[in-house]
This record gives sequence, structure tokens and C-alpha cells, in this order.
Amino acid sequence: MPRRQLYTFTKNKSRIREYRESGDLMFEKRLRKLRNLGDEQGINGFFLASEPNMRYFTGFSALAIERLASIVIPVNAKEPVLIVPKLEEEKAVNLSFFKNIRSYTDAENPAKLLGEVLNELKLTKGTLGIESFLPFKFYKMLKEAAPSLKVKEASDVFQKLRSIKSTEEINLMKRAAKIVIKGIKAGIETAKAGTSELSIAFEIERKIKESGGESIPFCIVLSGKNSALPHGNTSKRKIRRGDSVVMDIGATFKGYHADVTRTVFVGEASQKQRKVYAIVLRAQKSAVKFVKPQVKACEVDETARKIITSAGYGKFFTHRTGHGLGLEVHEEPYISQTNETVLEPGTTFTVEPGIYLPNKFGVRIEDDIAVTEKGRTVLSKLPKNLLIV
Repeated sequence: MPRRQLYTFTKNKSRIREYRESGDLMFEKRLRKLRNLGDEQGINGFFLASEPNMRYFTGFSALAIERLASIVIPVNAKEPVLIVPKLEEEKAVNLSFFKNIRSYTDAENPAKLLGEVLNELKLTKGTLGIESFLPFKFYKMLKEAAPSLKVKEASDVFQKLRSIKSTEEINLMKRAAKIVIKGIKAGIETAKAGTSELSIAFEIERKIKESGGESIPFCIVLSGKNSALPHGNTSKRKIRRGDSVVMDIGATFKGYHADVTRTVFVGEASQKQRKVYAIVLRAQKSAVKFVKPQVKACEVDETARKIITSAGYGKFFTHRTGHGLGLEVHEEPYISQTNETVLEPGTTFTVEPGIYLPNKFGVRIEDDIAVTEKGRTVLSKLPKNLLIV
């Protein structure tokens, strides 16, 4: 091998090793924090089966619906265990920070393996923390494997850890946002009179996949009367001149979500449309500007809602102002009228006020925000002044 090639190979190998070591330190830190919180709450161990939490603590995830895929984490110093179907074993070995990986075939009963793991970790008695959305079939399996075990819903523990994002996590969300923005730009270029909502959605999804998007949990394109439905279904409806077109797009990069919405007008915009758009834009910008450490989630909502209500459109703003964002597209903190959660540096969420006039049109503008030490940063860099295409 030529010297230059040898140097490049050695350098790349070194970088891979450094990346893995950095990742291991990150997962070790998360595991340590989880164990400390568990110890404070009198929890002896944790049983997790959701993709987001599994990915957060191990770097590996599998959809646990039909087959059991879970992690068992003792609060004491014993090594945690990852339980996976045999068909996921190789992937788990390559990706998981947890190295104690146990697998079962489709001919075997995973409940038996789960019981063995709980026994080895001395977790057949005491208290085990679980997720609120644990599928009942796995909860039943857990109780059958260890009848004397007490189960405690511990979602607040996972929420507390995951709601504050690290610099690395925020950078992944920025990357996801850049990918979504490329998709929206493709949608804007496609939005013309005579084009269907589905055709625009197809171009958006194609661009997101070409740009490195890992998954597309939703791609909502609504035009004309359909745009007055906050969560309407993308249809074969063909766009007409004068329509508003709402594009609400989500995508992931390395597990982390971005969720961005823009509204454009095709051919022309009426005075009414211009007025409504200006109100939503002012509400959205004001709410974003209000974000900083130590303000409450409900105060951010109030900032946007007050502007829309004062303009006479309060009853047409039918949802909360935003939601937390991260390994899930909807997570804490919810930016609602009743959420007293105090925002902290590292908190990430959407700000997305809207006005929806039934059987006429709707407008929504949404950005992804991260709270910083002194204020906030917008993760989704895309112009939002009124646009006629």
C-alpha cells in the first residue's frame, strides 16, 4: 500500500475509534444518570421496549410489536442486558453499546429468556420501572416471568433524561431539519395549478430520501379547503389558482426528528389570505422570540395565542402552539396553555401556530427551536415571508 494511502487508512481508522469511544462515553453517562434517578426513586431496575428509549440508551433499536425486543437495566452495577429476536442479533452486535446481548429464535418462547435474565440480574423481586406505553402483551410476559416483581410506571424518569438534548443531539436535529427543508423546497417548486397534493408529496419524499433522510413519519400536503384541516389527509385534489398550500413535513436523521411547516399561495393571494398569513407569521415570530431559559411552556403558547385572539381569530387556532421534538416527533415539553414546565437550555420543540377557516383555507408556520443558555436557536433555517408561487 502506498504511504499516502496507508496514512489515510490509519487516520480514518483512528477517527472511527475516537467516534466509538466518544459514543461509549455518551451512553455510559446516560446509563449512570438513569441508575442514579432509579436509586432516588426506589427502583431496582428498568425494563424498556420502545424504539426511542432503546436507541437513547444503546444506540440500537428494533420495533417491538410482534416479537419482544427489550433492554433490562439493573440499578446496581450489574451489566444491563439487551434481548432481541435472532434475526436482529447481528444488527444489535454491530450497533449496541450494551454488549450482553441475548437472542431467541421464533421457535423459542421469549418469556423464558426474559425470566432467565431477570433471575440472573436478581430482579425477580423488588420494583421494576417501565414505560407508560409498554404493550400489554409484554407487560403480561413480564408479570408471568416474575410474579413477585412490583412494576412502577417511570416515564417521568426517561422524560427527564431525554428532554434536555446534548450538543450532539441538537446537531443531528439540525441535520434532520436541513433535509426536511430540501424536501419543502422541492414541494414549493412543484406546487402549481393543476398539480395534485399527492404529486407534491411524492416530490418532497423523493428529495428527502435523496438527501439522506432516514425515515419520513409523515408528509402532509393540503390545498384549498383541505388546508383548513390541521391534520388532513393528502389527497388527489388538484391545486387551483388562489389556493393556499400547507406542507407539514417530518423526517429523521440517525433517529432524531425534524418537523417543519410552510404555507404558500399559488398564483395569487387574496387580501383575506394575506391578512391571515400576516397574523400567523407575527404570532409565530413573537413566540419564537419569547423563548429563553426559565420561561414556562404555557407562556410561549400564550404569546402566540394572544396575538391571534386579539386579531379576532382565536377560535380558529384549534391546537397547542407546539410539541417537544427529539427521538420522537411528539414528546415533552408540550407547548400548550396548561403546561407549567420551565424551559431549560437543551430543550427542543416546535413553534407552530395556525389559523384554519372552515371550508375556506388554513395557514400554519412551524419551526424547530432549541433553548440555549441565553435564548434560543432556530434549527430550521427556511424563509417564512409570504410566498406566491
